Amino acid sequence: WKGIVTGDYGTGKSSFAASFPTPGFVFDFDEGIELYRGKDFDYETFERSPKGWVEFTKVQKEIAALAAGGKYKTIILDSTTSMGDIAMARALQLDPNRSNEGGPVWNIHYSIQRNLMEPRLREFTTYPANVVVICHLKLDKDEKTGSIIAVNPLLVGQLAEKVPGYFGEVYLAFSKRTKDGKTEYVVRTQPRGLYKARSRLSGL
Repeated sequence: WKGIVTGDYGTGKSSFAASFPTPGFVFDFDEGIELYRGKDFDYETFERSPKGWVEFTKVQKEIAALAAGGKYKTIILDSTTSMGDIAMARALQLDPNRSNEGGPVWNIHYSIQRNLMEPRLREFTTYPANVVVICHLKLDKDEKTGSIIAVNPLLVGQLAEKVPGYFGEVYLAFSKRTKDGKTEYVVRTQPRGLYKARSRLSGL
């Protein structure tokens, strides 16, 4: 199983990932490893700084070798949102230019961020293990009307469209109230409205 689980905060994405076979490894960008405690998961937490990105690339090479040797049954990236923040911190370190507000320059730093992230995300598809990549959602709105025109993974630029294409499974996590007042957590494997999902395993 290699796939992306998208959804808003608090919709059970990490809990879903934690249900996969162990032993496993978690690339913890969100500092949310508590959800995996008590299960057979090794992990590495990355600080939100340029140093965190350098450490991530180092650890990813180590985990790729261990996965190839059969050490892990599941590898989890949690999540691409904070991974993107760390990649941007690295991009700002690599290029000294800044916008008038002192922040990133769109055609410079976001391009660097994308180029840092894309090969690292694509490498996750090569591991001989279950791979779960967790993404939050971004609502794209019409500037004039304010209406929502698309719902995509929260990834920079073209990666929002390209990265889901790397994976066979793209699930949408959401929660809903049941009639008895309890919260039910669901992963959707089919598209509905503007929300995208697909599955090659479950069929039509």
